[in-house]
Amino acid sequence: MKKKILITGSSGFLGSRLAYWFRDKYDLLLPSHSELDVSHEEAVRTYLQIHRPETVIHLAALSNTWYCEQHPEASHRVNVQGTVRLAKACKLTGARLIFMSSDQVYNGTPVLGPLREDALLQPVNVYGRHKLETEQRALWNLPDSIGLRLTWMYDLPDSPMRLNSNLLVNLQHACREGKALHVATHEFRGVTYVWEVVRNMEKALSLPGGIYNFGSGNMLDSHSLHKKAAVLMGLNEPSAWILPDEDRFCEQTRNLTMDCTRIEKHGIRFHDSIEGIKEALLRPVRTV
Repeated sequence: MKKKILITGSSGFLGSRLAYWFRDKYDLLLPSHSELDVSHEEAVRTYLQIHRPETVIHLAALSNTWYCEQHPEASHRVNVQGTVRLAKACKLTGARLIFMSSDQVYNGTPVLGPLREDALLQPVNVYGRHKLETEQRALWNLPDSIGLRLTWMYDLPDSPMRLNSNLLVNLQHACREGKALHVATHEFRGVTYVWEVVRNMEKALSLPGGIYNFGSGNMLDSHSLHKKAAVLMGLNEPSAWILPDEDRFCEQTRNLTMDCTRIEKHGIRFHDSIEGIKEALLRPVRTV
């Protein structure tokens, strides 16, 4: 008998790909928002009691950082309280919970270089603070739960599946439309090929409870990363339209890069950001 897995947010960028990848391996529950609204505790508890998934992969979230900054109450209701409701329901029904966190929890950390899960955190934006609170409260309610800190993810611009505003898409659009991109030189963050996250998710199902960095590392500043990615994509004269922004974050460099040593000890590995882009561009576009 196939393991029963509930995926919230299965119509989203990551969720749709994970559902596609798992479609023949597991008995999937893929409720719409109207079928499972995580902002209602009774609805969450009832859904899990009726359907009894063995594992819950929680992807439903408000992930636009600007929107969360403008709507902190909505962000807290969905990103924090929604996850806590699922943790409580999983504890009641015996399901395993895997929930998504973010590299934004590192936003504001005044340390350079790859950051470990035990780094001292002081997030400066609403989204980062709410993700950190989510981690703490989910683990308090369900110590066996697993929180995965994701980076900014991307897929190929010509993917037939739902796309987000990601690095490769933004570069292609700017090049085609003749628009300049002003990219920070005082920022370091990894970007991850979404299919690497999808492929590694199966191994994550059996991780011990806790928080894990779950994405690609990166040693390049964002301006250099954008230029190298544009070259790999074969875009014309990237130096002419990918311009350095030397003022943004000049007072304190923004560093979101993650040290993935902990996850590697469990046999889960991600390419470096540039190597991941190279791999992605070599792969054929996935069809659905």
